[in-house]
Amino acid sequence: MQTLHMHDPALSRMPPRPRIVMREIDIDPEWIDFGPDDPLEAERWINACASCGEVPSLRFEQTAHVVRCDCGVVGNAGKLASVAAINWNKSPASIHPSYRDLPFFDLSQLGIDEARAKLVRIRDYLVEQKHRCEQRVRLRQPVGHRYFQRMRAYLAWSIYALGLVKEAELAAADRSALPVSSKPVQNPAAI
Repeated sequence: MQTLHMHDPALSRMPPRPRIVMREIDIDPEWIDFGPDDPLEAERWINACASCGEVPSLRFEQTAHVVRCDCGVVGNAGKLASVAAINWNKSPASIHPSYRDLPFFDLSQLGIDEARAKLVRIRDYLVEQKHRCEQRVRLRQPVGHRYFQRMRAYLAWSIYALGLVKEAELAAADRSALPVSSKPVQNPAAI
């Protein structure tokens, strides 16, 4: 086996090793701990069916995973089980929980504005992690497959959570737009 040295002419003909470009995301280090639950355990995180109220099952059918309820409602398929679960959860076919009840990101005590601010930072962080993994794959550098899949799943959950925050914001705006009557309505016949 031949050892290459810095003065070796063969070494000077080799292209420089590509570098991974990293963008820094300003995020609270505690926010990066998404909790003990694994987003790849997709069957644990499926919302109940909006049609019947039952929890559907996650199945592998032909070439993809799909969430299918016994009442006949079916979600959009995904190559990964976690993608199929998120597709179902985001759809109108599922009952959407409060963003505070999600298993990830520790949102239970946060108001709408605080939750949005936290989730935007988390989403940006996860987008950057996903890009780093994709870049490593393109450069044929080692990347943990399960880590990559978890980052993608967490990213999908953060986007879903932002949608739930938007739903909560719209619901709060609808409630504040209702007229508040200062006097009880009287029966005109009684006057």
